[in-house]
Amino acid sequence: MNPLVPVLLASLLTQPPAPCRFESVEFEKGLTVGYAVHLCDINHDRKPDIVVVDSHRVLWYENPTWKPRTILRGKTKPDNVCIADLDIDGDGLTDLVLGADWKPFNTRSGGTLHWLKRGKTLDEEWSLFPIGEEPTAHRVRVADLKGDGKPAIVLGPLMGRDSSAKGNWMDGRPVRLLAYPIPADPVRGPWVPEVIDESLHVVHNLWPIPRDPANPRLGFDLLTASYGGVHRFAWHNNAWSKRQLGSGNQDTPTGKRGASEIKLGRLKNGKTYLATIEPWHGDQVVVYTEPTEPGQLWNRHVVDDQLKWGHAVWCADLTGDGNEELIIGVRDTLAEEPGKRCGVRVYYPTAPDGSKFVRQIVEDGGVAVEDLTAADLDGDGRVDLVAVGRRTGNGRIYWNKGR
Repeated sequence: MNPLVPVLLASLLTQPPAPCRFESVEFEKGLTVGYAVHLCDINHDRKPDIVVVDSHRVLWYENPTWKPRTILRGKTKPDNVCIADLDIDGDGLTDLVLGADWKPFNTRSGGTLHWLKRGKTLDEEWSLFPIGEEPTAHRVRVADLKGDGKPAIVLGPLMGRDSSAKGNWMDGRPVRLLAYPIPADPVRGPWVPEVIDESLHVVHNLWPIPRDPANPRLGFDLLTASYGGVHRFAWHNNAWSKRQLGSGNQDTPTGKRGASEIKLGRLKNGKTYLATIEPWHGDQVVVYTEPTEPGQLWNRHVVDDQLKWGHAVWCADLTGDGNEELIIGVRDTLAEEPGKRCGVRVYYPTAPDGSKFVRQIVEDGGVAVEDLTAADLDGDGRVDLVAVGRRTGNGRIYWNKGR
């Protein structure tokens, strides 16, 4: 190979990329708290629909009209807080998994997990079936964690049982990360959870990643963001293993610390990066890049610190160049000046290892982002963004119009 080729490729990556153009459309204005937004095909027309978790409701918006329908209203203990999709009963239709009874400071009781089955028509409310309870149930994912072709429901509580604000949520028991295999009869149960781990404190988010990106059928590992930083859990030799990847922000060991959100980003050169918000509910956008030696902690880089209360992270190739951009939702306003308000931000990688990014402000103050997601909603080959707000009580689509 020409010795100049790697240098030329590296220099191309360091050039600031042209940002995407986005056009926003508001599809919802009346949310109490838009705790979560999720994309899945509800009506099986091969188009991603939008599902939004509100305090007392679960709603879905049909692609492409975005007509809203009620999935559930007032049948769970408030607040509803998280959602995932899976065909639970094997009938070929989309079912949903819902976390509710969200009371973040009650670490002794409550926290429910249910699954939802659609009615005979798309306009009917869905049926609700219990799975289990765990205090401060906060995040739910679905993944084949053991590589046996059987997806499990993964529940991440925020805080451990009997922990308290006085003890900075580190007294009491650590958080129980739970996996629920689907029983033979999901209506009658019983749903018996398996403990993945019980060693971390304040686990704000979790995300499944393929154990082998070249062969997802081998199963998925689990990334977590907690007071302890970033960890990876894997099922190996019939047991769970735990490995720390990132340190998190540990500047205030007796206060908010560690990491808050977690996603894995991929670059076209085969390298990956981890993206977090730090510390918990923090003011830093952080990426971790791969270490030079196996077993070392990943290298920590602060990408942005001009925000208040980051609350959502996503990675997606918005430009079609093979590099996944970093997408951040900001919940609160730092200052009433451009670039410091709540909203949506996109960061474009400019270094071959994913250590440097340039920032684009997509939404500046219009959505107090509680959650966001990304997918190609209109089939034009470009990934679009969807965000829901807390204080603003709204939901918006950001149509990707290319560069």
